[in-house]
Amino acid sequence: MNLGDLCARRVITVSTGAPLSEVALRMSAEHVGAVVVTASGASHARVVGIITDRDIVRAQLERTADLSRVSAGEAMTAHPLVLDERESIDGAIEHLRARGVRRAPVATANGTPIGLVSVDDLLAHLAARLAGVAALVTRQPREESA
Repeated sequence: MNLGDLCARRVITVSTGAPLSEVALRMSAEHVGAVVVTASGASHARVVGIITDRDIVRAQLERTADLSRVSAGEAMTAHPLVLDERESIDGAIEHLRARGVRRAPVATANGTPIGLVSVDDLLAHLAARLAGVAALVTRQPREESA
């Protein structure tokens, strides 16, 4: 299994010029804690940043401005970690750990965003794998006593 198989294939994107008030409303409507900020390229949109709910709060506190007067480009975390959909799960965990982030956009080889992966996604996957191993451990004594 690779990251493209695991990631949430529902990526919410906004442009750099979008007002934070609209970004916040969109995040609320879509029930997400992060959106990917994209810029249009020659052939496809490319990831230029990420905005989390925490980024919105920080932008408001730092600028003490109405959120409609602050753009996504001003509040985003620029140059985010972008993971390739072909990346292994272990590789993704290592990249997230090295950068100290909890979420990352997932993109195709040409950089088109296709999803988002979070630490929660990885924990759920690893927990399911561990449950499978635990089932093997508990099954063996039952097989031996039968």
